[in-house]
Amino acid sequence: MGLAALVGFAVVPASAQLTTPGNNPGAAGQAAPAQPAPVLTQDQFEQELRQVMQNLDDPNYDATKLPAQVQQMFRDFRAINQTMDPNQAGTWRQQMMMEFLPVIQRNQVKFQKAMQMAFLLDLKEPLGATDDEFSALLPALQKVSDAMRESQGGAGRFRFGPPNTQQPNQPQSSVDKASTDLQAALDDPNSSADLIKTRLDVLRQAKAKANQDLFEARNELRSMLTVRQEAVLLDRGIMD
Repeated sequence: MGLAALVGFAVVPASAQLTTPGNNPGAAGQAAPAQPAPVLTQDQFEQELRQVMQNLDDPNYDATKLPAQVQQMFRDFRAINQTMDPNQAGTWRQQMMMEFLPVIQRNQVKFQKAMQMAFLLDLKEPLGATDDEFSALLPALQKVSDAMRESQGGAGRFRFGPPNTQQPNQPQSSVDKASTDLQAALDDPNSSADLIKTRLDVLRQAKAKANQDLFEARNELRSMLTVRQEAVLLDRGIMD
């Protein structure tokens, strides 16, 4: 995911559903029509953005709460962005990126995991799964998602910063490590052809294993899906 995409991230609590006065579902035995949630103001959005920044930086914060926040973050950003003048929106997004990016870079692993889970949680509705069904599917979905990230080079599309930039204490996947080692050999003019070939073979082997793991994870997930659900996940890029 490129840096420009970061400007779309902010966290707000789930908005409560509105009901019209006097429209009590119990009174007539019918559910009140759902009303759209109010769009946040820019100030409200920025306040919530700074709250999630604080949550990310807090080592004692319960990280299991982050996925739902990130999930809502995408929805609310889209809503508020649609209400803004395009020129104003561009300037505002840039401001948000400059403020938020350093926090993301300090907390890459935590934020990557939250984004991954938020993406998976958002699949429940299009899959048409009940709570129990989705709870059963979620571990298999996570396994596929992890395997995809590994096959794409670990952090893959969730890396922030220039290519091949590794943040301190950020774990590397086998593919990432092999790629980094090969690049180091290529950058050294004194590297022998044998060394380069060895590291190239290691990278190929790491990618082959990652692709095999992804193949197996997808097959395991496929066995749990209906045809419609598999089509939905194919459209989302989870299945092949």
